[in-house]
Amino acid sequence: MTHYYCSTYSKDYIYKGLILYNSLQKYDKDFHFFIICAQDEVKYLLEKMQLSNVTLISMKDVENEDLELANIKNTRNDKEYIWTSKGSILLYLLNHFSELDHIIWLDGDTAFLSDPQPIFDEWGNYSVFLTEEQYKGEYEWLSKIYGVYNTGFMGFKRDQNALRCLQWFREKLIDWCFDKPEEGRWSDQMYVNDWLTRFDNVGIAANLGINANLYISTQNKVTKEDDNLYINGDKLILFHYYGFKYFNGNEFDLCAHGHFPTNQIIQWIFVPYIKACNEVMDIISNIDKDFYYKHTPSGRLIKNYFNLASNIDGYEDKYNFCIIVSEKDLSEGLEFYNSLRMNANQFCLWICCLDDTTYNTLANMELENVVLIDIKNIEDQELLNVKNTLNASEYCRTLKAPLIIYILKNNYNIRYMIYVDSNARFNSKVTNAFSKWKENPVFIWKNEIDQDTHQEYGVNLRSLIGFKREKDAFNFLWMWREKSIKRCNDKFK
Repeated sequence: MTHYYCSTYSKDYIYKGLILYNSLQKYDKDFHFFIICAQDEVKYLLEKMQLSNVTLISMKDVENEDLELANIKNTRNDKEYIWTSKGSILLYLLNHFSELDHIIWLDGDTAFLSDPQPIFDEWGNYSVFLTEEQYKGEYEWLSKIYGVYNTGFMGFKRDQNALRCLQWFREKLIDWCFDKPEEGRWSDQMYVNDWLTRFDNVGIAANLGINANLYISTQNKVTKEDDNLYINGDKLILFHYYGFKYFNGNEFDLCAHGHFPTNQIIQWIFVPYIKACNEVMDIISNIDKDFYYKHTPSGRLIKNYFNLASNIDGYEDKYNFCIIVSEKDLSEGLEFYNSLRMNANQFCLWICCLDDTTYNTLANMELENVVLIDIKNIEDQELLNVKNTLNASEYCRTLKAPLIIYILKNNYNIRYMIYVDSNARFNSKVTNAFSKWKENPVFIWKNEIDQDTHQEYGVNLRSLIGFKREKDAFNFLWMWREKSIKRCNDKFK
């Protein structure tokens, strides 16, 4: 039996959409994929690829038959409009393609990791088939804001129950569909909350492996057996990479939402996806070199920063240092970098840039063994709340723990990170400084000053402090971060 799927590809999502298509080619032996092209340039590119088992449809074709949809287009941003168009697209496909006895909507940032047949086995005779967000326990309140079901996967049969549901869904989406919680609504998802009682014959997937995501995978047990992945014993079939962002082929945001992956989830689920991204980007570039421009991840908050080279290309054997630099002390930062070059055989220096001038200057220099981090990548609301209450040096000290956490959290092959003030220098081999750092999770260099100064400024140097990538070190880091945000100024108290 042929399996029918559909999705909408915008220019921003086409690389993700091609990974989804390739996953269908790999795992589904009999499928047909309807791709709705949000822009003409998307359709032109896909036509050049001559994809098999695919029907390309312009969004304009859907709009020509649904003038109400077309009329509200300018009131929504691109993402909101794609959400809004779901009901209209699904009805369009069922009206125009009589062979469809069913259709599955897939968001463009999903991908199959195994044979999809268990989806259809569990779907059975249900008219509508959904998957849950699985918000439970301390996260159950999220259901009241973002919905009980995830509409990145939705299955509809060609019967009166499903058609009635789709027609109702279309009307609601055209009336209101925005990326903001408002009066019990958010995007298209909150509309689905009561479908079990509003419509007949609606089924909910029990298999956690259907439309799993980072939240679901971190709240449950993920295992690997013979190259297959399982969540609580259910084979992982379809994964939803929502919040994933590609920047330049080396730097990524694994998830722009507040869920943090484990090492295994990164290695088993995200690294293969990242490699697939780079392969697809190369294919797109060979067809149209100007379709995408690689860019730096500057000027935005990145919650799950991942550096491919740091984890794949042997950075685990290097000394990893991080410093915080502004335009004012840029020359000092460069002097520290040069001291590393002279005294370390293997190193990587992570530089947190406090302003655009510093970032752009260092980026143009293309320094070897340097990774640049824009301060905006790190500044969550807690940091922004205190930023204007501190002077420059106070804020730099407040940033130390957040910076170290930011780098260590997802980059699993970085065994430790050493923070150094930008005005420090190495005058002999780096190895001399770490000869005493053995099994300890945290290593602090003692302040060789008089007793009175100890009482006023502290016993240990915060200008040179190292943390291993392990649980106890993270406990110290999170405590240090919390206390620094609460109070970190030059007043003695």
